[in-house]
Amino acid sequence: MPRLLRLLPLGLLVASAWAAAPARPNVLLVVVDDLNTLLGAYGHGHVKSPAIDRLAARGARFERAYAQYTLCNPSRVSFLSGRRPETSGVYILGTPARTALPDAVLLPEHFRRQGYYTAGAGKVFHNVRTSDPAAWDHYEDGAGDDAEEQAAIDARYGGGDGRPRAHVLSSDGSRTRDGLNARTIRRLLGERAAAGGSFFLALGFHKPHLPWTAPRRFFDLYPPASIPIPAEPPLREVPPIALQTELTGFAQPDSRAAAIQGYLACVSFIDEQLGLVLDELDRLKLTENTLVVLFSDHGFHLGDHGGLWAKLTAFDASTRVPLLAAGPGIPRGTVVSTPVELLDVYPTLVDLAGLPKPAGLEGRSLRPLLANPGAAGNAHSLVYHYDVGRRLDVAGRTVIGPRWRYTEWGGGEFGRELYWRPDDPEEYHNRIADPALAPTLAEARAQLAKLPAPKPVPANRPRAIDPDAKRAKQKRN
Repeated sequence: MPRLLRLLPLGLLVASAWAAAPARPNVLLVVVDDLNTLLGAYGHGHVKSPAIDRLAARGARFERAYAQYTLCNPSRVSFLSGRRPETSGVYILGTPARTALPDAVLLPEHFRRQGYYTAGAGKVFHNVRTSDPAAWDHYEDGAGDDAEEQAAIDARYGGGDGRPRAHVLSSDGSRTRDGLNARTIRRLLGERAAAGGSFFLALGFHKPHLPWTAPRRFFDLYPPASIPIPAEPPLREVPPIALQTELTGFAQPDSRAAAIQGYLACVSFIDEQLGLVLDELDRLKLTENTLVVLFSDHGFHLGDHGGLWAKLTAFDASTRVPLLAAGPGIPRGTVVSTPVELLDVYPTLVDLAGLPKPAGLEGRSLRPLLANPGAAGNAHSLVYHYDVGRRLDVAGRTVIGPRWRYTEWGGGEFGRELYWRPDDPEEYHNRIADPALAPTLAEARAQLAKLPAPKPVPANRPRAIDPDAKRAKQKRN
């Protein structure tokens, strides 16, 4: 009996320590559609993005993060599966991840298998049809209840001329798709806080995808006369195949400044919706044990390079994305300058959460870069363009180094590009023939040669120049 009494305090101590052990970190994944790096956190002080800036300040900002494909669905299939588009063969909008990769364990599905409650609201997968039921305990993404937003969407996809257009909403935006989805995640945070246990929640914002719809007060933040539009240098030696986006063949907006106003209004609108969610994390005292990761599926051109709009290029404006991470294990105020990929999000979250790593992931954990943010590294991206004259889909394969970008079109048959960032950060002067950069070119080609060749399957095409799309439209009419 005396021995039992002596052991009792030790047993109580062990039980107390076990009870006080921190729970596995929660995850809040925020995916924004068509968001480039025009944000306060990325040095653009005229853009009002206080919630995104606040997230950046309390965690890590990845200065040079890149999408694996500059179109919504191929990019999302890549970062949700941890596979490159070259591996999945997904280059178009309609192919679900599960169809292309039947044996893959998708990102939220992996957390669900590890005992997490998983739920999503909004555009996480490309749409409701391509979402994967095995990934979620709960998922929703409706059309919203804002009639003006829905009318703008219907007009854009009902056979319009394709030009970027903005629409001012007379509502407060709370009943739009993004307004409702943010409030769904806020509600789920409260439910999970009450229920206990670890959760993986994903919030997918539709904006700033076209059409640009936001309440008037967000447009008022950006009078067109106040929007900085830098003078552009001339394009030099850029191959014609490179100058194509999903909107090639459509007319330019009536006013570049007014179009940018619409884009930035949507950025500030979704920033406010994010703020509602971050405030709820704070109120529920969940912030310290929640990994919050925010990024976009790809970037977005705003009339640069002689009038490029939207995505689907290999330029920095289209491939580069914001990537922010905060929470347990992530030092505050970290800025990572190494080129990284969205492919890395999946293994990074698994690593930070202390979960087993599933087989088949092609990215790397970014955790080591948090301690060594200037380490060497490269990133890669892929896009297909369409050669109208030869009726060919042409692969643009690009590799991004710390100070350069190299791209091959059709293996070099349709053109090659080499940009030197210290002199040309926006990529206007192709220096592929510059002998001074011959060592850089050799390094870049060697890096690109390490990647698998893209699968020869159907690729996206800009609908205004796609003969198959034109024939389908004529048949419908």
